[in-house]
Amino acid sequence: MRPWRPLALILLATSAASCAATTYDSSIRTGTLAPTTTVLPTGTAAELLPQLVSESAGLSALILNGGDKTAAVERMEALWAAVRTEVDGKDRDLGTQIEAEVAKGRHAAQFNVPAAADKVYRSLRDLVQAYLTAA
Repeated sequence: MRPWRPLALILLATSAASCAATTYDSSIRTGTLAPTTTVLPTGTAAELLPQLVSESAGLSALILNGGDKTAAVERMEALWAAVRTEVDGKDRDLGTQIEAEVAKGRHAAQFNVPAAADKVYRSLRDLVQAYLTAA
């Protein structure tokens, strides 16, 4: 017998074994998820940025109490998206800092870090105050 034959038989046997029949569990229901739409808030930066700060103020409590922290972060992101262009047009550096804080808010909610959410609130409060004072 040639030395490569046993190896070939082993390879053939293992590759054939991996071709098992596929079975489906009919008890699992699948449905089409409803499409989600995001409507950005409307208003000026002077109107919407204070709402962003208010939204961030409650994030820590939502994390601690098991509230809907994801919805709060999504509202923060929507408020920021609505005014990003206006803020960046007046002060690009400040806009970049606000953007970073909103991202930190998502991270705090995702990883359940209420202290980080508090820090996001304090930073956003100060950044928005600086923007509104300069405007």
